[in-house]
Amino acid sequence: MKSLDTENMSEDKRNKKEPATVKIRGRLILKTFGRTTKSEHLGVHIDTGEDTFLIRPAGSNPFMNNPLEALAGKFIEAEGRISDYIFFAKTWKEVEDPER
Repeated sequence: MKSLDTENMSEDKRNKKEPATVKIRGRLILKTFGRTTKSEHLGVHIDTGEDTFLIRPAGSNPFMNNPLEALAGKFIEAEGRISDYIFFAKTWKEVEDPER
């Protein structure tokens, strides 16, 4: 029977790094996410000009309405973390359109 080395397990957790926080700017757009799947829905995305990410508030329920939907078409600056194709926004604010 193996015994668990809880001291080393705790040390591993302490040494595990959190994903880096990044700041991005872009236009919020509504477009279909998960096309042709059971998960297909209209999602809020941020288009930075170089990348596009599905965006939602960090810690929010992905099955509930996204409060960022109300800002669709506007430019925002957001701070948060990227995980694959999703940007989890901790903070955001509306900013001036850079083409104005």
